[in-house]
Amino acid sequence: MASEKDRKDRYDVAIVGAGPAGAASASLLARSGWRVALLDKATFPRDKPCAEYLSPAAEPLLRELGVLDSLLAIHPGRLRGFRIYAPNGRVFQGDFAATRDANGHSYFETGLAVPRLRLDAALVQTATAAGAELREDWRLAQLTRDADGWTLTPSGEREPVRARLLLAADGVHSTVARRLNLHIPTRMRKVALVAHMRGIAGLADYGEMHVANRRYVGLAPLESPDSGEHGDLCNVAMVVDEARDGRRLAGRPQDFLIETLASFPRLRGRLDHLTIVRRTLTISRICVKARRRSDDGMLLVGDAGGYYDPFTGEGIYRALRGAQLAAQVANAALEHDDLSANILAQYEHLLRAEFRGKRTVERIIQAAVQAPPLMNHIAAIMNRRPAMADTVVAVTGDFLPASAVLRPGYLLRLIV
Repeated sequence: MASEKDRKDRYDVAIVGAGPAGAASASLLARSGWRVALLDKATFPRDKPCAEYLSPAAEPLLRELGVLDSLLAIHPGRLRGFRIYAPNGRVFQGDFAATRDANGHSYFETGLAVPRLRLDAALVQTATAAGAELREDWRLAQLTRDADGWTLTPSGEREPVRARLLLAADGVHSTVARRLNLHIPTRMRKVALVAHMRGIAGLADYGEMHVANRRYVGLAPLESPDSGEHGDLCNVAMVVDEARDGRRLAGRPQDFLIETLASFPRLRGRLDHLTIVRRTLTISRICVKARRRSDDGMLLVGDAGGYYDPFTGEGIYRALRGAQLAAQVANAALEHDDLSANILAQYEHLLRAEFRGKRTVERIIQAAVQAPPLMNHIAAIMNRRPAMADTVVAVTGDFLPASAVLRPGYLLRLIV
């Protein structure tokens, strides 16, 4: 039986990882009155390898969390949609504003491009303002569970953190998931390389996705015209196959990134004045699958709960929405003092209902990326039928259900 002192020292929730999923979960749970410890190995602000694009549907979630105004104050990039470039150079464009409700009003007109240095710091600040206790430079050394909850022991001389409920939000390489044997190895081994650059010619207020040689690269302009800066700061995020390109990029990711950019047909001739503003960051093995995302006293939130492929660019939205669902289930479980696997499994059910269709769309897109003739064919169809392009961009923008592109009629028109 826990002593009175143990109960006072124990948090209601310990969250490992203070990225968007963890910080958003911390804000929501702290606002509900729970005592929350937010733990991260980094100190903030800090950079992360990320495409730094937020799909349009993320904006209401940021507003609810109370960070949207501070992010808009830095004049982030506003993306009106995406231009997709096939291996043969053919391009099609999808516009967010083209998708309208029954009254003829656009659901959303733009997505955002925000550096993770700013986004994560804003979310962490909001979490601490809500009452969450942040512990930075905190690395998990040991994880144990008993009848009263979890004990998380950090490296160094720091005191352990004890909590009734554990949320693992520490990314695709989650230490918590690994310790609990919850991640499953996958066959797809991808490496992402991300840098901030200036001098790419022809940038506009659209994101760009270029596909060639079974690789792809995304461009997300990070500055709005009224930012007061040069106006051409761009996030460049390339994804390559580890088996194919691993040796070439080992030890020289920045050189590899610059060299490989010119292999995309519609980027040639646009790179003459390229400069690196922030060094290239890398992350490997970004595809991960979880055996389950809930268990006794535990939830996996954000990328720790599984990640397939970043082409569709909704990772931050998924993290924020997943945090909402995790907080909803955690609140109910804590209120009823029942943190059993059966109760927390509701989180898993909600996630599947929310994102099952998007997973299917991701797999279809990845198949097209790996089959250049198919990607070229799809680009030709979309170019002739712009309404289809608007629809798929709205689905990847998270404000139109995946069923809009998975219905037989839509798929049939991709073939003929």
